[in-house]
Amino acid sequence: MGGADKAARQSERAPMPPAPKAPSADGPASGSLEQEVERLANPGRSLFEGTSPQLAGRHHGSALSLVAGIVGGFGAALGVSLVAIVRVIGGNVAEDMPGVVAIAAAIIALSAVSVTVSWCTRTWELTDAGIMLRSGLVTAKQLQVPYEHIHTVNMSSGLIERLLGLMTLDLDTGAADAEGEATRIVGLQAGMARALRDELFRRKAAVLAKGAAGFPVAAGAGAPGKGVGPASAAALPADSPDASFTLTPGQLVVAALTETRVAAQAAAFLILIVQGVNFLQESRLVNLSEAAGSVALLPMGLLAGVAVLLLALSLVIGFAVSFVVSLIGFAGYRAERTAGRISVERGLLNRTSHTAALERIQSISIRQGLVRQFMGYAEVRASVVGNIGSADESSSADGVVLHPFIRVSDIDAFLGAMTPEFAGAIAGSCLARLPPAAARRLAFRMVAKALLLAAALAGAITVAERVMPAGEAWDVFDAALRALLCVVGVAAVARMAVNAALRYRDSRIGHDRARLVVVAGGVKRQTQVAPRTRIQHATVSETPFQRRLHLGTFVARTAASGDLALRDLEAADADALLAWIRPRGSVPSGSDSR
Repeated sequence: MGGADKAARQSERAPMPPAPKAPSADGPASGSLEQEVERLANPGRSLFEGTSPQLAGRHHGSALSLVAGIVGGFGAALGVSLVAIVRVIGGNVAEDMPGVVAIAAAIIALSAVSVTVSWCTRTWELTDAGIMLRSGLVTAKQLQVPYEHIHTVNMSSGLIERLLGLMTLDLDTGAADAEGEATRIVGLQAGMARALRDELFRRKAAVLAKGAAGFPVAAGAGAPGKGVGPASAAALPADSPDASFTLTPGQLVVAALTETRVAAQAAAFLILIVQGVNFLQESRLVNLSEAAGSVALLPMGLLAGVAVLLLALSLVIGFAVSFVVSLIGFAGYRAERTAGRISVERGLLNRTSHTAALERIQSISIRQGLVRQFMGYAEVRASVVGNIGSADESSSADGVVLHPFIRVSDIDAFLGAMTPEFAGAIAGSCLARLPPAAARRLAFRMVAKALLLAAALAGAITVAERVMPAGEAWDVFDAALRALLCVVGVAAVARMAVNAALRYRDSRIGHDRARLVVVAGGVKRQTQVAPRTRIQHATVSETPFQRRLHLGTFVARTAASGDLALRDLEAADADALLAWIRPRGSVPSGSDSR
């Protein structure tokens, strides 16, 4: 991997020049396969869309969004039809088929009507003071979002939307939970969505600059000498990124390989098999009683071999599914910083784009699984204020993925280019380790968890013995279940032991002059950095057992979801951190004490 590592270090250095834009669809075809893949993953514009989207005036979503909505209705109708078809195959009378067809047709019709009404009543318009969003048929609603209140913008598109070149844009104003669908713009063409996102942030910057210069903010929020009303929306130049990061094909493959969740996907595969067998039984396509009798006649060695093969197959399929999901999810990754905002785009089938103002980032999280700890690579996430309504994991309460696969030695340069406020905190902090008393508490908790797990597995075996009917056929399943649960228990206890040892060895906590650093070791190591000015409050707690050993638990909370916490550190260190976060005297808001 020498050549790949060299390419990785070159691609991840910061700052980097802006990534080249994909050629225009009207221009000559590119000779590079990588550029062709990038063009598919990140199209410049939608079907039937011009090269210069016009933002002036009142806009509906693209008419292609009607097609996407109706296709969703066809999907629901197809699900109803499949249930009826399976029932007929299982020997049921086909008398209910006309009713099933009528239900499917009603679903499609209602979907078409709902989508059409929504498309006709939902509009957006750029005004001097903010973006005006209108919706509602019976009760008409108007919501004006001031430009200076737009902190985060999320763009996403599902599979059907990707095929049609459409995107959904979500605005976060700090009150998105209360506004819900009102701050969502559906069915934007790709070029229009990007142009609108960039325009919103340009107007926000103009409003803030004008307010800082002493001009009124409410009216005509343009730069000095310029308006930003609807007439000038397309006239403002596009901002060039100050830093840009992408993944090479080799990095993308290795990132997907090391991000796999084999156990979860294997368990999902086994559950799918059980559900499928149960469905076949309910549909009278398979008689489990007869099948169990036939299985019981097979040699025990053959049954054990089949069970081992099934377990191995589930692990292989789990690994393959997880790899493909990660590969598709991070395809086309691009992270950019432009002026006072960052943008992260990724995804081949379901494309997501997260754009957030730098001041909304509350903390940075550096995460490493066990494999990545050995390799020296990590994932970098940002915890951002607000919930912008995406179901994608990269915008959940867990934060936004800034970089999915980066060498640990290059993280500081990456943060310096993307989020300068967080750069240099880990190297410049004095970090305290956990005391020896913490090791004893970790060992005690591990033993307690192991005993609870053993009791739970024993209870599961007892319940299974009482539920399973008597007979030689079911004795085979009972023995297989016992063996499987024993293997699961041993593997779980081994993981607990490794996690406890790594947690004691790697956990640290400390700070530099302005930023808190918390390292929580374990099978999954996490390093968090938060500026003192972002910390809302901090607490130190002590249980009776911790008090006897002079230990404590430190928890710091920012405005975003998730805490910075470490358990069983020295009580004196916890008190010192608490005093550092709230020092004597007042710290002016927004001041930098570095």
